[in-house]
Amino acid sequence: MTLDQIANQVCTKVHDTSSGAVAAAKTFAKNRYEMIWNSQVWKDSLATTSVAVSADDSIVTIPSTSFDMPVAVKLDTTAISPANYESAFVNSPESFTGSGTTAAFVILAKNDSGQIRLQLLKAAGQSGTLSVLCKTKVRVINSGVSNYRSLEQDSDQPAIPHAEQALVALVEADMLEYKQANAKAQAKQSEALTLLALARNMERGQSASRLSISVESDGQWQRDDWESGDSQIQFI
Repeated sequence: MTLDQIANQVCTKVHDTSSGAVAAAKTFAKNRYEMIWNSQVWKDSLATTSVAVSADDSIVTIPSTSFDMPVAVKLDTTAISPANYESAFVNSPESFTGSGTTAAFVILAKNDSGQIRLQLLKAAGQSGTLSVLCKTKVRVINSGVSNYRSLEQDSDQPAIPHAEQALVALVEADMLEYKQANAKAQAKQSEALTLLALARNMERGQSASRLSISVESDGQWQRDDWESGDSQIQFI
């Protein structure tokens, strides 16, 4: 559904199709779509990029301003893990200046142009390619073309199709609140949150996805540590 279709459908349901009501519905749709986009990492919100890294590079800047935050990072073919900035700064200050095998990274504040910056811990000992899976800034589809903005133009469509019904319900709840029908607004918002939870389940259950748990060890654990009595964990 386009922004215009969402606004008109909601206004028809609340029995107010005046120009002021339609404008309000469009504003609510823009804000609610941003909320849904920011609520989790949706598959349609992900994109990849790569950056050449020279030997001893410590800080890497992602050149595009369309990315919002990194989700996963690898250096050449080796995945590197995110680290807590404060803990790394206090407990491993040498990793900010040393070079060698890069095992982790921290996320720095974006630069003045809004570009993501990563601090490698330690700096790469040789040149390579840093590949980054990122969540992008809020995105819409307009005439089959992606645009990095929220719902602003009448022909804009949400880029998260699973969440469309939740978006419509949230806008309707906002319109009911706007018309001071607070009890109806609360009931509609509960319905919208249920629809949003269903959208999240569709992301996990009706697409190719796999839940995995990754365990990291610095060598302090041995195989025997995972054995207890007659029960053993099977390593495959």
